[in-house]
Amino acid sequence: MLHLILAEAELELVPVPARAGTDIPVLDAYFHRELADALPDGRRRGRPDIVHQALSLCQGSRLNRAGMLRTYVHTRDDMVIEVEASARVPPNQVEFLMLMGRLLDGRDVDGYKAIGMTLRSLLDRLDVPVVAMSPDGEDVQLAGVMSEHEDLAVVVGAFPCGDYRGPVYELADVAISLGKELLTVPAVVSEVLCAASKIHRPR
Repeated sequence: MLHLILAEAELELVPVPARAGTDIPVLDAYFHRELADALPDGRRRGRPDIVHQALSLCQGSRLNRAGMLRTYVHTRDDMVIEVEASARVPPNQVEFLMLMGRLLDGRDVDGYKAIGMTLRSLLDRLDVPVVAMSPDGEDVQLAGVMSEHEDLAVVVGAFPCGDYRGPVYELADVAISLGKELLTVPAVVSEVLCAASKIHRPR
């Protein structure tokens, strides 16, 4: 089983004072550019599109359909969202933002569950080896590492720039790089899914 964790995802509600002035509940740098720029760490925030693209890849993958993938979203506020294998990811970005807005507001959303855990407590619960994907990690074959473990957690940073802000490296058993060239988050997710598929051979 591959446990794929989209860590430190830039997925958050629009701050309360500004929420009355927008129909989009989740902070998005396209819809709320001035607001996002004015916030601390503004270059990094307001990028729920990264989660949207990555989840679309995960949920539509052969690995997920074969029951060999569990996906989690860990937000910048250290909240974990568990994504069921059957969860639908709306193809439309605005629809996805509305869906996540309901979830972050504490309402029920089919296929998604805020499980009241931090990243640390999630990894403690999973109790499997942990790989952190990082440009500064070891240059080894990901598929080779995966072949050594029946169950594995792979952490992918779901933010547009910079490095993990939390204790990801501390919690991981190894950090792995996919090479010198910086890849987008969806590209990294694709590489992880592809590597896992070579090992588990979903049908």
